[in-house]
Amino acid sequence: MTKTVKEIVAEIKETLDKKGGLKHVYFVACGGSKAAIFPGLYLLQSEAKTFSATTYTSNEFVHATPKELDDRCVAVICSLKATAETVEAVKKANSIGAITIAMTGNMDTGMAKVGQYVVTYSNGDDQVYSDSNQANSLRIGFELLHQFEGWDKYDKAMEAYKYIDEIVAEGKENCLAAAKEWADKEKDEPVFYVLASGPNYGVAYSMCCCHFMEMQWKHAVCLHTGEYFHGPFETTDKKLPMILIMSEGRTRALDERCLKFLNTYAENFIVIDFKELNKGRIDADVAEFFNPVVLIPIERYYVAQMAEVRGHSMDHRRYMWKVEY
Repeated sequence: MTKTVKEIVAEIKETLDKKGGLKHVYFVACGGSKAAIFPGLYLLQSEAKTFSATTYTSNEFVHATPKELDDRCVAVICSLKATAETVEAVKKANSIGAITIAMTGNMDTGMAKVGQYVVTYSNGDDQVYSDSNQANSLRIGFELLHQFEGWDKYDKAMEAYKYIDEIVAEGKENCLAAAKEWADKEKDEPVFYVLASGPNYGVAYSMCCCHFMEMQWKHAVCLHTGEYFHGPFETTDKKLPMILIMSEGRTRALDERCLKFLNTYAENFIVIDFKELNKGRIDADVAEFFNPVVLIPIERYYVAQMAEVRGHSMDHRRYMWKVEY
């Protein structure tokens, strides 16, 4: 029988309590999966008091394994269809004695075969966003906080899940006209800047590396709104296509500073704002953690409109899965 995230974390706590407690959580993946597990990382780095968290790309975790990794660590390792280096990352963590949670698309993948615990997530054309990889990355984080530290926002976080699918569906419907207009205007542009902060930095990474670069073969630059003013803003002009992804939460001030600058010195930019999508449905105490669960499908929806206008399918590849690499 498949265990729930709550049951998995309860077993992990029972094991680790006998060893002195949880020391560190590693979030390991590559590509879109790395963007997808970022919400759990941001949550724990923000909220955990008695343990810490970091992220690694899968192959670096294998080849430059952190010395801190041991049997008091949990490694949350994600891959939809079991990317080879991510499977190796699970094996590496297992070999050192860490507790591994393999996040994957179904119970038949190579990831599911090697993970000590397995969490499957909804994927594909009919994806349920409240059960996506982003949503489950957060679930793991919420349970770790709740069960190890008695986190006081847990109930509000659990309540938030019931709004996710509604917010995404409504967001797609409401932004479709603007997304089509943007796609038609920008379809021939060769390079895009995507700016975000806090919980949404993984969203910007996803939009750049996965959706623009991988799926549309467009150059894209991923920038943190806090770092934008420390060099990159010198390239800003009225022609450069830019996307500002605005957060609801503690780092919104960084995004608002960026918006003020763009309104003054730029012209060719759009804003995708979680606060406007949420409309207060997810409680303000936990809303920031759910930003990426909603915004990754929304930003992808924008790029999908460009794919349609260009006649360049989001599934078309030159190298991935086709050549040796």
